[in-house]
Amino acid sequence: MSSLRIKIAVAMAALVLVATSVVGAVSYRSTGARLIAEVDGSISEATTLLVGRGDKGLLIPTRGQLEIYSFRVLDIRAETVKSSFELDLPVSDSARGVVGVNRGFDQSTVEFGSERFRVHTVGLNTGAVQVARSLGETDRVLRDVQRRTALFVLVVSLLAAAVGWLLASTVAAPLRRLTRAASEVERSGDLNVSLPEPGGDEVGRLGSAFGSMLGALQRSQGEQHRLVQNAGHELRTPLTSLRTNLAVLRRHPDMAADIQEQILADVDNEVGELTELVNELVAVASGELADQAPQEFLLAEAARRVAARVGRRRDRSVVVEIREQVGAEAMVFAPLVGIERAITNLVENAAKFDQSDVAICVEVEGGRLTVIDHGPGIPEDDLPLVFDRFHRATASRTLPGSGLGLAIVREIVERQGGTVSAINRPGGGASVGFELPVQNALTSATPP
Repeated sequence: MSSLRIKIAVAMAALVLVATSVVGAVSYRSTGARLIAEVDGSISEATTLLVGRGDKGLLIPTRGQLEIYSFRVLDIRAETVKSSFELDLPVSDSARGVVGVNRGFDQSTVEFGSERFRVHTVGLNTGAVQVARSLGETDRVLRDVQRRTALFVLVVSLLAAAVGWLLASTVAAPLRRLTRAASEVERSGDLNVSLPEPGGDEVGRLGSAFGSMLGALQRSQGEQHRLVQNAGHELRTPLTSLRTNLAVLRRHPDMAADIQEQILADVDNEVGELTELVNELVAVASGELADQAPQEFLLAEAARRVAARVGRRRDRSVVVEIREQVGAEAMVFAPLVGIERAITNLVENAAKFDQSDVAICVEVEGGRLTVIDHGPGIPEDDLPLVFDRFHRATASRTLPGSGLGLAIVREIVERQGGTVSAINRPGGGASVGFELPVQNALTSATPP
């Protein structure tokens, strides 16, 4: 932040320095030009003092009459005939050009030693006459203007640097607090840090965005912590069962074949449950559910594919009913693999709880999909919690399952702007499903 303050202060000082220098230079040149014009005007008035006729009729005023002016008469060869000059000023090339030219005129600045003189030359047939005035006073005024301008530029530049420093300090103060907060988070790992009050400017919006980011990180950290705790809790049961069964097999190698077969079947079931739980954990923790690209597809076609696949695997009848107008099916825009996984989890969940021989029904109506079973239903207290991670009703704790199936359904659906629902059916069983925004509809003509 110190470098930022220095950069802003230097930038403002440089900007003001350039601006005031340009203004000072323009003012200096215009003042000099104005003073020279005033001198030229006074010299022009002084030439009226040269009164006479003919080649030798020019009268040169004495120094006492007009002391600030000097007069000189030149012949045709530009040599001095009469002069009140105290210094032998050289005749400039431009002045020589008007010598002998009647009514010729030249005005120029001549330097002699360390002093400058303004010289007007009026051409005559027989030579020329020159009137000069020292620019010493003018140069002193210009030097004073130059010193004052330089001092003004320096003072204003320093003031601009100070103002820039103060402004940068004001702007950088919340940035410094944000930096300290970020350093504190890096040092301690604690996301619960105090942040500056958000404002309406860019720095305030940056603070608000930083606070929102920390809030999101806190929520993510909390979810990860709960996921790890719940996963550890869920893993203990099958691992304990596996360890117990293996200990029994090791202590009783001569047990009856049917008992041994039963224990091995239990081990196989526990391994299958562990595999399912690990797969679900990987899907949730790796972000696999959020990395799938959306596409347009028919929700009914996805339901038919899932129904056929689960029916073969479970050796169970799964039917799909389309509750649409004749010839119309809903088109949704979502990750196809993710939605098929959500439908699979719903059908698998229904098959786990519905032990009857009645077919599991998958209803599709617009963007809504509902899986209907004829199982025992969901306890009223558990209805609001069935889509939570690792939630398992008391009556279903002895059944296989990871406790993540319906949670994955909710995560997939809500990422696409949809909603999930679970209710008990009046005739027994449960209706669990979701609804997605409908992209459009495909319609086809129906023969009469």
